[in-house]
Amino acid sequence: AAAASAVRAATARVSAAAFAAAARHGAAVATAQSRLGAARTALGKANLAYATANADYEAAVSRADLVRALREKAGVTADASRRMLAMLVRGLMQQSGTATVDVLLDDKAGSDLLFQLGTLDTLSRLTANLDEVRARVAADTEREQALETQDAAAQSVTAAVPVADALAAVATAQADIDAASADLAALALSAPAATVVSELRPLPAIPPVADTGRLSEQGWARPAAGRITDSFGPRLVHPVAGVGDFHRGTDIGAGCDAAIYAATDGVVEAAGALGTYGNWILIDHGNGIETGYAHIAAGETLVSVGEQVLAGQVIAGVGSTGAATGCHLHFEVRIDGTAVDAAPFLAQRGVNLGN
Repeated sequence: AAAASAVRAATARVSAAAFAAAARHGAAVATAQSRLGAARTALGKANLAYATANADYEAAVSRADLVRALREKAGVTADASRRMLAMLVRGLMQQSGTATVDVLLDDKAGSDLLFQLGTLDTLSRLTANLDEVRARVAADTEREQALETQDAAAQSVTAAVPVADALAAVATAQADIDAASADLAALALSAPAATVVSELRPLPAIPPVADTGRLSEQGWARPAAGRITDSFGPRLVHPVAGVGDFHRGTDIGAGCDAAIYAATDGVVEAAGALGTYGNWILIDHGNGIETGYAHIAAGETLVSVGEQVLAGQVIAGVGSTGAATGCHLHFEVRIDGTAVDAAPFLAQRGVNLGN
């Protein structure tokens, strides 16, 4: 009796410790999931802010280039006007006797006298428009100065656009996503032992189905490139709400939009949304063998029901639709409608499911 009492006490202590460990682990998972969701939201906002800042910067650069071109043109025009005014004033001074037309007559005083007198007559006519030329010089100079001010302002606006800050925010948000995803992956590996958790809640099971090697002779391909992030079997921890206690597939940690390949030849049996699976494809390979592909990215399903596919054909892109914490492929193998462990099934057919 004493021994039995001691066993019951020890079992109670183990159960209490297991419950506490599972509770702490669940809380850590929930925290990591919350961080991941917040980081994804922040990344979306950061990407939008960066796109806006980049558009503002491009517009500011375009305006600055235009203002600078106008300023340079105005400078050329103002210089020409000032030279014209200087020439008119000089001609007027020579006409009035303040100079001896030495510039006009210069060293050609003999043979080119008629030409020089004609030039002097031309300048005399231009001096009649002296006030007009002075007004033009003033206007051109004012425009040049105004455009210089606008040029400086445009350069300041361009420098003030926070493109670098927006890009840094994108990098920070992506780093937060990577950190939260890494924490979730570590938590998945550090889940409480199944023998302890099973004391708290019996884990479900599915009847085993013997793999008799059906379709072993035809070619098979790996459905996605990446490491296995969650295996077939009982779930010790629910990664997201709404998923079952038994994981009916194998998760492959491929990147977002990575290619998903048909495991072998077959006919598409289903292609569309399916509850927690998100976007889903089911392929019937005949002889009672089916393969399924879940969490496909929105708009990246490349096949339709009834379509014939070949082993290794790209059928979709990896996503995170449905109940998923991030981009990955949930891959299933079914024999006579019952899910089986895809890793040994493919290994028997010469394919290593994970990296």
